[in-house]
Amino acid sequence: MPRLLLARHRAALGLIVAGSLALFGVQQVLGSVADAQTTEAVVDVHTRQPLASDQTVSNVTSVNGAVSTGQFEEVVKPTPVPTQVPTVAPTPTAMPTPAPEPKLFQSGVASTYGEGDGFEGNLTACGQVFHTHVVQIAHKSLPCGTLVRVVDSDTGRSVDARVTDRGPYVPGRIVDLSWGAFSQLDPAGPGLLHVDVYLIDE
Repeated sequence: MPRLLLARHRAALGLIVAGSLALFGVQQVLGSVADAQTTEAVVDVHTRQPLASDQTVSNVTSVNGAVSTGQFEEVVKPTPVPTQVPTVAPTPTAMPTPAPEPKLFQSGVASTYGEGDGFEGNLTACGQVFHTHVVQIAHKSLPCGTLVRVVDSDTGRSVDARVTDRGPYVPGRIVDLSWGAFSQLDPAGPGLLHVDVYLIDE
């Protein structure tokens, strides 16, 4: 049995050595073929032709870059080409559309409320806290939050305010103004004014 194993090992070793030698030989042959092809591709054959007798070499004149004193010659500066500044076409400016004029809604008598009559700090019909020195107005039918302009017919003074309450409930009156709104129309004191009511919000 040991002889059989030894014979197998020798046969395997022989195959390895033979394969290695075969590979080495193939590499040598292929390498020399590749070198021969490369050499043939790189070689460039030149043929020399004699210079014709009627052609002569002209005298070459040398040009000195600097004067013998060591100074350089003056640099030639190109003349500037006048450039034209491109004109920019004016862009049309969009004109803002003017706000539409408020529409006259009502004319009549305005009164003031909240100064000493117990409304200060209470909730209005629109659910806001009433403060007499804040610009607020009350109207019977305009929706809460509507922006209106109230103009004094006699003086032309005006105040813009939002509807925050309902009223007035006195016949002949069209709006109730807080003291903050009324004082912008008539700073002299509470009372009655003839006014025009314009709708700013629609």
